[in-house]
Amino acid sequence: MNAMANAACLPVSLAQLLASRDARAEQQQRWLTQWGQTLISTTLVWPGEVKDTPVSRAVMEVANEALSGLILANGWEIVRHDARLLITGPESFWSVNAPASEVKKATILLEESHPLGRLWDIDVFCPENGLLSRKSVGENKRRCFICDEPAHVCSRMRRHSLHSLQTVMEARINDYFCHQK
Repeated sequence: MNAMANAACLPVSLAQLLASRDARAEQQQRWLTQWGQTLISTTLVWPGEVKDTPVSRAVMEVANEALSGLILANGWEIVRHDARLLITGPESFWSVNAPASEVKKATILLEESHPLGRLWDIDVFCPENGLLSRKSVGENKRRCFICDEPAHVCSRMRRHSLHSLQTVMEARINDYFCHQK
C-alpha cells in the first residue's frame, strides 16, 4: 500500500481543523497520563485548505526520520510512537524517557537546523507541567520563514499572502528533495 498515493488532497473546513486540534489535545493528555513520560507531538506548518497531500506526507516522513535520529543520538528510550495520516494533515506522537526541557532544546535545534525543520511544529510536553514553550528553555520565539519577524505576529496580522507562503515552502521542499538523490 502506497501511503503517498492515498492522500486525500481535499480542502478541509475550519470545523474539521478545530475538531482535529481537540482530538490531538485529548490524545496528548491520554499519552501523558498513560505513559507518564515526555511527549513529543509533531504536526506541520502547512498553510492553505489542503493539508493531506503526497508532499505533506513526505515532509512528515522526513520529520519522523529526523526525530527518530535525534532520539537515537541522545540515547532516549522510546516508550511509544504513533504516526497518523489524517485529512487535516499528518501528525505523530513520541513518548520518550528523557527530561522534557532537554528534549525541547534538542527539538528547537532540529527545527532550526534541518532544511525542512521550519515546516515542522514540534511540541514537547512535560507530564507534570504540560506544554513547554521556547521561552521556558531560554529560547526565542519562532521566526517567520519569509521576513524573520516573530512568526506569530506575521500569522496574526496575515502579513504574507497564502501564495507567498506556499511559494517559499515549495522552493524549500523542492530544494531539499532535489538534493536528497
